[in-house]
Amino acid sequence: MKTYFTKIFLLVVVFTPLISCDNELDIKNTNRLATEEYYQSQEEAQAAVDAIYNGLIIDGNYQRMTPIMGDARGDEARSRSPWIFLAQTANFTVPSTDGALEIAYLGYYTVINRANQALEAIDQIEDIQPELRDRLLGQAYFLRALAYFNATNVYDNVPLVLEVQTGAETFFPSNQETTQAEIYAQIESDLNEAITKLPVSYDNVSGPDMGQAARATVGAANSLMGKLKLYQGDYAGALPYFQTVVNSGVYDLAPNYGDLFSQDPAIENANPGRIFWAEFTQSANVDFNWGGDPTVNWRQFSAIAPTYSGADFYDFIPTQFLVDELKEERTINDEIDPRYPATILSYLPDEGLTQSYGQPYFLDQNENYIAKYTLANTGGDPFVCGINYHVIRFADVLLMYAECLANTGNIPSAATHVQRVRDRANLPDREAEFAAYNLNEFMDQLAHERVTELAIEGLRWYDIKRWGWLDDPAKLNELQANDPDFNSYAPNRKYQPFPQTELDRNPNLVGNSAND
Repeated sequence: MKTYFTKIFLLVVVFTPLISCDNELDIKNTNRLATEEYYQSQEEAQAAVDAIYNGLIIDGNYQRMTPIMGDARGDEARSRSPWIFLAQTANFTVPSTDGALEIAYLGYYTVINRANQALEAIDQIEDIQPELRDRLLGQAYFLRALAYFNATNVYDNVPLVLEVQTGAETFFPSNQETTQAEIYAQIESDLNEAITKLPVSYDNVSGPDMGQAARATVGAANSLMGKLKLYQGDYAGALPYFQTVVNSGVYDLAPNYGDLFSQDPAIENANPGRIFWAEFTQSANVDFNWGGDPTVNWRQFSAIAPTYSGADFYDFIPTQFLVDELKEERTINDEIDPRYPATILSYLPDEGLTQSYGQPYFLDQNENYIAKYTLANTGGDPFVCGINYHVIRFADVLLMYAECLANTGNIPSAATHVQRVRDRANLPDREAEFAAYNLNEFMDQLAHERVTELAIEGLRWYDIKRWGWLDDPAKLNELQANDPDFNSYAPNRKYQPFPQTELDRNPNLVGNSAND
């Protein structure tokens, strides 16, 4: 069952999510309760945490902009959008003056500020079950860690805001001495708190959150901790966190790859490989969930569907590189890789692919379109798309675990986990071949496996960065061949620039390399 968080949000969001403000914010809003008047019970404590989750489904986070900034800057998709922000994000030329840069920036701080408010409020509430208190605190720490992980990987040295902002002087935090290493250290601290407080699942907890599957778990926290270590090149440090998740027995690979991107709640809920996700619904309510304070009329749809769809906005197309990667191997039954039609919409009658959006193929038969996270294989209204967005899923953890094993000297075990992912796609058993590879050969193969399994999931760009390909002339040449947008890449463009609007409002804020 879908979990609906918005019904209690109206009471809990009592301060602006923006970090740049002025004295007008001190004006009392008579239509809202002040924080000191509201947080009195465990129901209100849970409402504070539920409000953080709401921040995940707005435009700046997983509704649209966070996936876009991963997909656009990788070599799997190209922008053909008339919206210049999308095109310039894809080719690394977006100027700091483009107002759309603020969408994700404010989205991340919406989550961060709501998490700060929840952490402070929960500590002050006496009427709450101890176990529930721990679970709520664990979720707030996890969600703050996730928001900072995304924020620093998009914008680099973002301000660390760890307390509720209560006056004009606190609304102008400085990042002038902040480094990404310090941000990563804070994320690690938050995740350590989350790991000690979160349950394995909510199936057997006692409290109002019982059975609410969309909440953060210890598996999600361990997975994100492993990823945090991996992004810093600490393979040995990441290894035990991934190992804990893989060996937990809690997660497995769903038999049908295409089911991972269904909006059918029954199919979504049956997926044993989902670890943490942003939850969307097929609600047709009148108020779109682009951002701001939610209302009872909010719909909770995923805007990736119309944005990526070839039948709608058609803002992105798959690169030929991605098409070729997904066609590289056929299944043991000599069929196309089942991940191809789940990822790319093409007219391939020899493969039995002759439908688009639930009807006979009506698009240009000579073009390829993005299928993943759209309704390309089923049809339906994209503006009520309820496909949940995978923030962390088991196949990604298996491949990250394999990467850590290989880079700590255990390529044979790494090959086992790679083949496990391939088995779900019914690909030939090449485990013994991979086990005999040297590290460079294995990493080349792993890069291919990650593309075919995880394409158009906002991850490839960050793989490219952390593997050092942007600083390797030979690899950069490959990226330029895969995607001409890399022809305009410059070394100072590893991050999106800070929004000029934020720099103008906050005198203590400095930009990153992309602002130079």
